Amino acid sequence: MKKNKLYVLFLIINFSFFLLCGCSFLSWQSSGDGGADMTPRLITISKGQPIPTVIENVKSAIVGIKSSINGGFAVGSGVAIKQGGYILTNQHVISGSRGITLYFADKSTTGATIVWQDASIDLAVIKSNVDMPYLDCETEEISVGEDIIAIGTPLSLAFQHTVTKGIISALNRTVEIQSEGGYSYYMQNLIQHDASINPGNSGGPIINLSGKVVGINTLKANDAEGIGFAIPIITGETIVSRLSANNGYSAPYMGIFGVSAEFAREKDFSVGSNGLYVIDVDSNSVAGVSGVMPGDIVYRIGDSIINDFLDLRQFIYMHDIGDAVTLYINRDGELISFNIILGENKS
Repeated sequence: MKKNKLYVLFLIINFSFFLLCGCSFLSWQSSGDGGADMTPRLITISKGQPIPTVIENVKSAIVGIKSSINGGFAVGSGVAIKQGGYILTNQHVISGSRGITLYFADKSTTGATIVWQDASIDLAVIKSNVDMPYLDCETEEISVGEDIIAIGTPLSLAFQHTVTKGIISALNRTVEIQSEGGYSYYMQNLIQHDASINPGNSGGPIINLSGKVVGINTLKANDAEGIGFAIPIITGETIVSRLSANNGYSAPYMGIFGVSAEFAREKDFSVGSNGLYVIDVDSNSVAGVSGVMPGDIVYRIGDSIINDFLDLRQFIYMHDIGDAVTLYINRDGELISFNIILGENKS
């Protein structure tokens, strides 16, 4: 199989070590005096409001994140999208965390706990120790050329709630990322935009001018200007809805990793039909045990059409461990079905 590097990208996260730099960014007061209204509520904005009004209204739903790790801390961003303090951020912001502190728009702080994370799509859900305002999500009416604003914590906690503006440049981007360990993996179905983002913007939202969350910032191009990427909010909204309805919810695990057949053809994989081209299968997963193999094309699960990895994730997060489903694949022109029971990740 041919593998070409698409972009040199980096996860937009910032690590600050007190012992090395000898400084502290923690100047925020726990009592809160920043003027933002932190009353728990769904923030709604009427259409046609000027951008400063939109920003002033949405900022109380957005947080700076300090994630304590060995030897220091990571700085990131997050946004509440559900009542109860459910905050969506990037998995790489809270990976390996020993404690999380949230920084609100009124300059007050609180703690948070990790309730879910998935490294394969770089999303995580954390729950604030106190309730807070939250935003609605836009999952359908997203257009190239649409104005968006990005709000986050670039570089350090000193720049909390920094705002930049741009447009949606493209939809459904797939990028190949070279990890520090030398292996490649794919981030898919991404929203490309040109709002300025920097280390520390990770996990922060891009928001439309109606005050709705469109995506979660995750990547930017290292050797280019104005090329940032956000994860579409639809997947995050689905998992947050499941978690808020059932605190004990655990997402099923199928063990399939792949890209759209269209993208696979662009990468010179020999693919003859549409669907999700399977790059790898966890041999210990329900899919691996059932006989799904790399090179297979998943085109349907039950009644749900599967075109890409986002479709697969959406299907999984709408189901429970123990659900019985039928997986339909194309293997070199032969149509095969597997009856499987959705399991849990035992790795």
